[in-house]
Amino acid sequence: MSQAFVKESSASALVRSSRESAENTAKVYRSIEPEFDFAVREGRGGWMIARLKKDGDFDSWVEE
Repeated sequence: MSQAFVKESSASALVRSSRESAENTAKVYRSIEPEFDFAVREGRGGWMIARLKKDGDFDSWVEE
């Protein structure tokens, strides 16, 4: 499933250099956008944050 996330990458997607940094950013997004879930995925030379619908379907990448 993580492969599908990476293949749908966005040019403006937020990319963090470490997983820990991406997890911390995802935690912030979880608190400000409670209607979505957020998952950290490896891609584009770092770690990206996927915005997921509550049913688990991919919605978008968190952007800069």
